[in-house]
Amino acid sequence: MTGDGRDTRWDAHRITRRRELVSHALRAIRVNGAGVGMDEIASRAGTSKTVFYRHFGDRAGLYEAVVESVHAYIEQGLTTAIAAHEPANLDHLATVLSDAYLTLVERDPEIYRFVMNGPIPGAAAGDPMGSMPVRMGDYVTGVIVASENGPGVSAQCAATWGHGLVGFISAVVARWMESGQREPRDQVVDHVSRLFAPAFASAMTPS
Repeated sequence: MTGDGRDTRWDAHRITRRRELVSHALRAIRVNGAGVGMDEIASRAGTSKTVFYRHFGDRAGLYEAVVESVHAYIEQGLTTAIAAHEPANLDHLATVLSDAYLTLVERDPEIYRFVMNGPIPGAAAGDPMGSMPVRMGDYVTGVIVASENGPGVSAQCAATWGHGLVGFISAVVARWMESGQREPRDQVVDHVSRLFAPAFASAMTPS
């Protein structure tokens, strides 16, 4: 039996509505903090909790949708920053990546805390970052391979550097956000840069 298109239109409507509700949830998190309740999220959206439960099942389902949205936002921000400042060599790759990552979480600290805290405030979130660091590690690996001296670097070595750099910066960001008195962002970026810039410069020098 051939459909009349109504199912397709309804699917598109549900996708659009889910995106709208996630946007409202993000705004509620920014205003009310990472411990925001479903009542506050629904109020910000101008609807009821029932509508959210209909589209996401429960708070955990909404949390997963928010995490997916935040991951996409972070990935886009990091890849855009790298593409815009990609150097002929890799001396400044760590600087660009760490500055972009720290800027993104500094801009939305409550969103970051919401993602890291899990679906229930105070509960462990398991692995809230999911596959995002892996995808970013793959992307940075490609940047290394495509760099000026990339042809002289094996695929295995490029992957070690790419995923290692992303993992290092992710850990720095987590520690920075959890610190009670954070250093200024530019100082943290400088710490990362002073470690990795000479390392990359040396490692990429032909033997």
